[in-house]
Amino acid sequence: GEEPLARLADALHKGGEISDIEGLCYRSGEEIVESQPHISVKTPPNPYSDEYFSCLQNRICYIEASRGCPFSCAFCLSGRCGGVRYFGMEEVKKNILRLSCSGSKTVKFIDRTFNSNEKRANEIIKFISENYGKAIPRGVCFHFEIAGDILKESTLKLLNACPKGAVQLEIGMQSFNEETLKKIHRKTDTAKLISNIEKLRKPRNIHIHIDLIAGLTGEDMESFRRSFNIGYGLRADMLQMGFLKLLYGADMRENPEEYPCSFGYAPPYEVKETPWLSADEILSLKKTEDALDRLYNSGRFTETLAYLTDECGIEPFSLFFDFGNFLKAENMPLKKYIEAVYGYFSKFSFVDRKILRDKMVSDRLRSNSSADIPDCLKIPDRRLKLLKKHFSKENLKVGVAILYSENTVIAVEYKNRDAVTGRYEPLKYDLDSIMNLC
Repeated sequence: GEEPLARLADALHKGGEISDIEGLCYRSGEEIVESQPHISVKTPPNPYSDEYFSCLQNRICYIEASRGCPFSCAFCLSGRCGGVRYFGMEEVKKNILRLSCSGSKTVKFIDRTFNSNEKRANEIIKFISENYGKAIPRGVCFHFEIAGDILKESTLKLLNACPKGAVQLEIGMQSFNEETLKKIHRKTDTAKLISNIEKLRKPRNIHIHIDLIAGLTGEDMESFRRSFNIGYGLRADMLQMGFLKLLYGADMRENPEEYPCSFGYAPPYEVKETPWLSADEILSLKKTEDALDRLYNSGRFTETLAYLTDECGIEPFSLFFDFGNFLKAENMPLKKYIEAVYGYFSKFSFVDRKILRDKMVSDRLRSNSSADIPDCLKIPDRRLKLLKKHFSKENLKVGVAILYSENTVIAVEYKNRDAVTGRYEPLKYDLDSIMNLC
């Protein structure tokens, strides 16, 4: 859009003709004129300036190494304007170094499918790894959006060797319903996708974000439930639930006969109802999304959720759907939310209240450096005062609690957070042994 916008500004300023400018949509009398998209083979002008860099302290900054997308998903616009166009590699590397030293902590590549070209993706990942902790300061994280099923072994190998916390990956799954994927022109090898995500997770050096879209063609509540449970089972660091948006120019908006649904006519043009999902079901999924974000994606209930799903056997989708609709996405402070979680799940007969309490205490200490435990989880115990004194260290806050179901003491030093999960690592001690030292 850089060139058409500049030409339009010149034409408006000078009173020139706009009919020969590509990439415009405008009204001429009663007629709406849609000109051809502008697809430039030239590298766009460099957007970075001193003013831009001066504003980046601790903010996300953006970089692109390519434009366009090799895919043509019916809900997306990225693949509609020509093939993928790649920027010069030396300029990309130069911008990586400039942005990583700008004060920004996250450098986000906005390439629609970063790994569409294996050789280029590998070169950029290798460049970041080789310069990390040198020309690239430690603590800077690079975010890539990739297609997980086309990930090559050579790229996997480089990603698995990246310094911990240097890379974030966003992997769009959309759905695991192969019939739905086919209808929206999303060609995905789901078995390969699952396998590659599992391989990426193994070293635990990369923050992995995966997403699903509710409202896609042919996907009813039962199908979405299956997709959700498969996605949740991959145990990525974030599982995002998105809702279909019908953008101007996308096939799903241009062809309502093939893709029937009701959607909002004001931005963000979000789907309200489909032949497969009722309006009430979509509202229920909105509440599910709220529970997913606050319970899972926040990283505040990791051990609690593992206990409820893995040991108590609660189906993941049912857990978030039922709890989300119970709370109705009510906005409340974190401590009150913790109280609601404990009160809701402790009522189930198959949930051990003592274990649930301990898991929630551990989660609280590991995810919040205040070392404060909400009242609903506190158990009066005179030994705690001795334990806190034993673990207290000069100029270092330490969270301490007794886990009664294990007969252990958990101590969390708030100095080094895990670069991938954002949580603090705990130390655990046998309660009786540690009391002998107090």
